[in-house]
Amino acid sequence: MGRVLWPLALVITFGIGWAAVGLARKEPQEVNHQQESVTRRQQQVSNLQAGLRARDNLTASHRSGATAYADAPAGARAGAGRSWAGTATEERMFQESLAEGGGRARPQTGRSADRAPSATASGGTSGPAPTVEAALDRFYRYLETMGGPDARGRWERAREVVNDLRAMGDSGVQALMQVLTSGTDSDERRAAARLLGALQASEALPALRDIINKDDDVLMRRAAASALRQLQTPESLPVMEEMLLTAGEDRFVRMSAAYGLAQAGQPVGVAGLVKIFDEANADGRGRDMAFRALTSLDGDLSVPFMRQVVSSRQIEPSYRLQAIKYLTGQGDQQALPALQTVMQSPTEQPSVRDAAAQAYKVLGGK
Repeated sequence: MGRVLWPLALVITFGIGWAAVGLARKEPQEVNHQQESVTRRQQQVSNLQAGLRARDNLTASHRSGATAYADAPAGARAGAGRSWAGTATEERMFQESLAEGGGRARPQTGRSADRAPSATASGGTSGPAPTVEAALDRFYRYLETMGGPDARGRWERAREVVNDLRAMGDSGVQALMQVLTSGTDSDERRAAARLLGALQASEALPALRDIINKDDDVLMRRAAASALRQLQTPESLPVMEEMLLTAGEDRFVRMSAAYGLAQAGQPVGVAGLVKIFDEANADGRGRDMAFRALTSLDGDLSVPFMRQVVSSRQIEPSYRLQAIKYLTGQGDQQALPALQTVMQSPTEQPSVRDAAAQAYKVLGGK
């Protein structure tokens, strides 16, 4: 046996030597590229291991008749979250973000103030510092428990995972960045993008911008656009403006950009939402969301548009009623002439005419 192993050892040693020489001869850029490739592979393996752990744990708990996690819905099955993630649309996510509260969000500088590297995921109790591996486990547990028809519970679990990852500080962000940049599953990458936006992780800006510029998957670009909208940093504003003004860009990508700019008080964002509202008249895709985004804005940003809606008979009565309500809530006395015209028109829709008359009275018209 020794006579066989010695020649084999010599061959292996000779091969290693040639490999070392070959690596030494490579250009530094090529070496860096290979090192990046190795790192990416290692991250993919780490992601896969975390996903398998989450799935195995959830499957084992169902076999024992127990619930895997406190937030898992009854009867949830392993992998259900992947199905949900694949079928959920960014349109729905956009509507949910509007329902959670609009208003103007001022651009921030640096990191979110909520994120502390020393925080723990256990509500601030003392213990070992959170790791990227622990954050990955939490992320994949979240994905595996996102099935079921209970939409309200789904959004509650989403808020819980955001709070947990925020409490993990930099480890939570690093885990999500690892999934976003090295992941091979589009559902996981979209979920990571949305969570990075919810965490307002400014370091995700370059990766999100690359997705917008280079990724052909429209759903992935929509998730990245939604995340960019939530970052609200000075550096994100030019990126969103470029997205909004790119001819032929997906409507919902542009809508996220327009809404983000409008929330930051940029008139170009308001104009973008108005344009999307108008262009969506033909097929309706995004029309209601653009209008809701406009009604969620603070101050006088949307008032001129709402006056036009009140006066236009080409716009559906439901939007005109909402515009009347919006102007009334804003106390916009400059809307009185438009309201008076509507309330005095004998050919106007009765519901719109009555609403205009009521608003005219509330605003102090005589």
